[in-house]
Parts: sequence; C-alpha cells; structure tokens
Amino acid sequence: MRWGILGAAVVAVFASAMLAGGCRRDATSSRSDRSASGAPIAALGPQSATTGVTDTEIMIGEPAPFTGPSAGLGVEFWRGASAAFSEINDKGGVAGRRIRLVVADDGYDAERAAPAIVQLVDRDRVFLVFGGVGTPTIVRALPVVRGYFEETGLFYFANFTGAQPQRRPPNFEFVFNIRASYYEETAAIVHAYWGASKRRLGVFLQDHAYGIDGREGVVRALKEHGAELAGEARYARGQAFSTSAVSQVEILRSASVDAVIMVGSYQACGAFVRDARRAGWDVPITGVSFVGADQMLRLLFAEDSSGSLARRLMNTQVVPHYDDVSVAAVRDYRSTIDKYDPTAPPQWPITYRATSKYTFGSLEGYLSARALALVLQKTGRDLTRRTVYAAAESMGSFDLGLGVSAEFSPTRHQALDKVWFTHAVATGWEPTDQPVSLLK
Repeated sequence: MRWGILGAAVVAVFASAMLAGGCRRDATSSRSDRSASGAPIAALGPQSATTGVTDTEIMIGEPAPFTGPSAGLGVEFWRGASAAFSEINDKGGVAGRRIRLVVADDGYDAERAAPAIVQLVDRDRVFLVFGGVGTPTIVRALPVVRGYFEETGLFYFANFTGAQPQRRPPNFEFVFNIRASYYEETAAIVHAYWGASKRRLGVFLQDHAYGIDGREGVVRALKEHGAELAGEARYARGQAFSTSAVSQVEILRSASVDAVIMVGSYQACGAFVRDARRAGWDVPITGVSFVGADQMLRLLFAEDSSGSLARRLMNTQVVPHYDDVSVAAVRDYRSTIDKYDPTAPPQWPITYRATSKYTFGSLEGYLSARALALVLQKTGRDLTRRTVYAAAESMGSFDLGLGVSAEFSPTRHQALDKVWFTHAVATGWEPTDQPVSLLK
C-alpha cells in the first residue's frame, strides 16, 4: 500500500472496505488472496509503469456499481466492454496480448470509490483504470488516480460520466473521455426546448455532484438565451423507483415550469415521470444519457404496459440508437453482442440482470473498449503506461465507425462531442433528428 500522496485516510477507508467484504473478483475467477501472477498479495513489490502487463496479457481494471440501485448502469457498460474485449482476444488480442477485465464493485457509493481504485491498482495490479460509472464516484477517485499518475503514469480511460471535474485542470491531464459532456447534452436539450417555444425550464436533479454538474450545464445554456432556471427539485442519491416523487413534481408544477430536464439515475427519474403523469401533468420531460434510458423505460412499462406513463418523454444519448444499423459501429456492436452475449459479472449477488440484448449503456461500453484497443494497438509491443499515454495523445482524428470523427490530442482528451436524441414510443426508444417538432 502506498503512503504520502494517497494519505493515511485513503488507506484507512480502503482497509475498512476490505473488512466489510469488498474484495475484488475478476470477470472469470473466484475470490483469491493472490495476484494474477500467483504471488501472495503481501509479497507484491512496488508499482511500476509496466504493472499489469505480461508477455501474453494486459489487465484492465473497471470500478463500477454491480450491486445497488444503479447496478444496471455498471452491468450494461461491462456487458458491452466485455463483449468487445472477448472479440479482440479471439482475434489474437492486441500485439499478441489478451485483454483481461478485472472488476471492483463500488455500488455507486462515493465513499467506496477511492477504495475501489486502490484495490484494483495496489491489490489486483491492473495496468490501467477503465470505465467506471458516475460523477460522485469519480470525484472521489480523481485525487487517488492523480497520485498514481504522478508516480507511475497510470491514467483513467472512458469513465461513464459527462461531468466536468475530469474535463478541466488539474484532472484533465490524466483522464481520457470518450463521451460528450453533460454541458453538451444539457445545451442540446435547452436549445431544442427553446426551439419548441418552451421558456420556463425546470430541472429534477440528484442532490450530489452529478446533478449539480448537470444543473450548471442547464444554467449556462439558458444564459445564452438570456433566461434563468424557472425551478428545481432535488432527490437524495440512491432513491428507489418505489419512493414517491410527488413532492418534487409539485415543486416544479407550482413554479409553472413548461418543460423538465432530468439529471438523475433511472430509478428516481422513472418515479418522477410516473408521478408527473399520474398527476395529469403532461409537460415534456427529457433526461440525459446517464439516466439509464433503457432501465427507466423498463420500469415505466412494467408499471403500465400501455406506455401512457412514457408519453412526451425524451432522452439524449452519447451514442447512436442501438437499432440504427445504418451506422457501421452499431452493426459491429450487435454482431458482437449476438456472438458473446455476456450477462453480468458472476462474482456478487447481482441486483440487476439484463433483459434486453441491446442497450445504450452496453453500446457505450463496447465503443469505449474499442477506443482503448485502438490506442493500445497504436502503442505496439512496447507497452508501458507512459507509452500508451503518449499514443493516446497522438491519435489525432480516428474512426469508431459512428459517421462522426473521434479525436484525441495533447489539448483534447474527449473523443466525441456528438449528442443524439431519442423519444419514447409504445415499443421502446426511437431515434429522432427532429427533437423540436416532438417537443411542441
């Protein structure tokens, strides 16, 4: 265990999490007190720039919620990434090395985020940190990752959040994002509402870093129109679908809001939509990608199979629709999911099981894994954390098969800016490139 930069406080939290039973299990094996090499954990030496790499394998660590009320987000991203890595491995890996995805469950709990990173890096000896879910968690993880970055070059790749903390100094340097930001998503929603003559916009948000970050994006976009937020209602992180959102609905309704933007997770946002429609409030409601559109709609359809609860409901996405086979990356994703069909990591008593083969979350995981593979491929056989970092910054424009260019450079650590719109219908989500006409 490292001291100094991480500090005794992080070590203490990590130790507490381990005592509580938070030990890692990788995607293919049961719990072990030994490293991937078979050496006892206590005997492991200090970290280096090549930790997690052998002649035949690259170990990538994914901290994410695999249990708890947001497990669907972690499991879906894992499904897509796992399928992509399986396909890559079956084709010979990257420069002759197979990719092994090692996971740690943080339960979308900010207090478990830093221990999960420490566990993956110091105990499981992973090469890079990949994926992960959420703003509250990455905010706690970033100082820890910075310590590792400064010592050994370890960095974070493709976190499943559009938040700003990892997109600006001092954290920009050691994080590479794939997806568009929440600022870009909320700006797209505000501009669409404005085009539909919706002027009094309200937000329903998670009362934590994620919701606050999204709220700031809405406020910034409204300022471009010379307007201010008309109302806001908050909920506590971790709120379940069974919890009433009537009070939040009434807060926004009494503020005469004529359109709502949701910056939350699928259970709480689903409850808000349900209670708004049951109250007869028919304003358009739009969520951002992190809501977990597929999981939210599944809850609403289970509550009322007629689909009436999902009327006038939209969601932005940072990937195209998974049924849009005109997009090359979507065709590849579907065939890969069809072939490997991963369900969930088998390590814990999973609280979420995939009921749909294709989802936005798994498509994002798939694309993120493919992007990482391209960076590793560009690096070649001389694989250290610093050579991979240099390769990522030298990527320039690259093609993920989306019909829009991705790009990394020393001044750009976010590959994509594109935001896609979807709207709910009786059979699920449908894509639209005309959101304004649907919002009037």
